[in-house]
Amino acid sequence: MGKEHELKQNKAADKTPFPVYLFLTYFIFYCGHAVYNTYGTVFLSQNGFSQSVIGIMSSVATLVLVLIQPLWGVISDKSKNKNRIAGLLIVLCGISGLAVYLMKELWWIALCTMSVAVFFSPAITLQDNCTLEMTEGTRWNFGNIRLGGTLGYLVCAAVMGLFIRDYSQIYWWIALFFIPAGLMLMCMRRHVGGYRHKEEKVHYRVLLQNKPLVWLIVFNIIYFIANTFSRYYTIYYSATLGATPFMLSMATMVSGLAEIPFFWYAGKIQKKLGIERYLIMAALSLVAKHILLCFVTNPWLVILVHALNGCGFSTFNFCILNYINENVPKSMRATSQSLNSILSTVFASILFAPVAGVCADFLGSGGTLLVGAVIMLGGIILFKCTFSRSVRKQSQTDM
Repeated sequence: MGKEHELKQNKAADKTPFPVYLFLTYFIFYCGHAVYNTYGTVFLSQNGFSQSVIGIMSSVATLVLVLIQPLWGVISDKSKNKNRIAGLLIVLCGISGLAVYLMKELWWIALCTMSVAVFFSPAITLQDNCTLEMTEGTRWNFGNIRLGGTLGYLVCAAVMGLFIRDYSQIYWWIALFFIPAGLMLMCMRRHVGGYRHKEEKVHYRVLLQNKPLVWLIVFNIIYFIANTFSRYYTIYYSATLGATPFMLSMATMVSGLAEIPFFWYAGKIQKKLGIERYLIMAALSLVAKHILLCFVTNPWLVILVHALNGCGFSTFNFCILNYINENVPKSMRATSQSLNSILSTVFASILFAPVAGVCADFLGSGGTLLVGAVIMLGGIILFKCTFSRSVRKQSQTDM
């Protein structure tokens, strides 16, 4: 209790200025993220890839990621400058995107777009890890800085719909944002170093002994799996409901706009509701979104439904990263965040992206979304039955 009170006093007295440079790095990077997330599957669809094939491509990219991402986490924890590693990965995302235009063969397009996915996931994880380390002990928290990403996502989603007339050019736009953002992160004066000695081995059993963390990661995995079943909705929205590029951008913009209060006030909301109720609320918002998208056929109303995205990802992202930063040894933080990211990606992309693609081809958009909603409801029940119990047992063990 005394230690917690002392920490609050230190934060209150802290005069650390707002890290504008880091905020801008997030802003620019997530401008590219908005383009990539909004138009990526549409780009592949217009180049002749079916939804099932897109799902298989996602699985292959994730399989490669499984082998690479843990290595990035270990390297980062041992590195003297984590920023440079995160920035390099972001730059490689942009370069891989530009490589799409070197050849028109489908195998080359598939290879390049999968390469973007392989570099993209660890880049996000390591950038978030750097931010958590930089804001530790200051009056600013991860949500305050990560808000820059949400605003970049929001602004770009609103503006890009006015500029993009041809989906074939989206990777030029992606590189235009990713490469500068990566270079900015690499060139930061203040950098974060790893805490693990080079000869120190990785002991994953230390993480597995923390049962609340295990159940948080499991719930996060289920959330990502359920969300995978909405991945192909963009194709249905565009091809069947007749959504224009402007409408796609507006839907993305509304999603980003809805995230703003949840990122800025994430710490206060979690403190008031508790991590369990906060995450369940976020999961229920995903269920509600899936069910509504099954029945809404007006493309303009679909844009409003996307506001439910605001509570979901931002809440899971903040709660789990913050829990890791507070309850995992410093020498294992980047590794544990990479482990959380890769497990979520493995189950969502390798195992369930092809399933979701097949569902989209055979059940249609509505049936696929309902499958995702049922999976999320099952995850909520599991989390409710396990998390509180594991927290109590962990507290007794620590005593």
